[in-house]
Amino acid sequence: MRRVTFDLDVLRTFVTGMELGSFAKAAERLGRSTSAVSAQLKKLEEQAATPVLRKAGRGLALTEAGETMLGYARRLIELNDEAASAIRDVELEGWVRLGLQEDFGEA
Repeated sequence: MRRVTFDLDVLRTFVTGMELGSFAKAAERLGRSTSAVSAQLKKLEEQAATPVLRKAGRGLALTEAGETMLGYARRLIELNDEAASAIRDVELEGWVRLGLQEDFGEA
């Protein structure tokens, strides 16, 4: 079985599109072109090795795999954001000692 690493940026686009009900709106919110969003969705399906979206009338709907992926994508994004926040909120403590030669600053 091949190991897959999902791109968080792609997952964020996928989740945003599903939450807004439109990938055109997702593109606008994320500051991307619709063609860039389409390329990201294609990349997601390549990474997943299965379709996550299907045509539904004039729009798109999630496949069964897409439903599963959406839940995991939300969790991955939440964990990523939580980790980034935790690291950012760590306060630095302690001392830093520097050792310099006495003649270092002499001209």
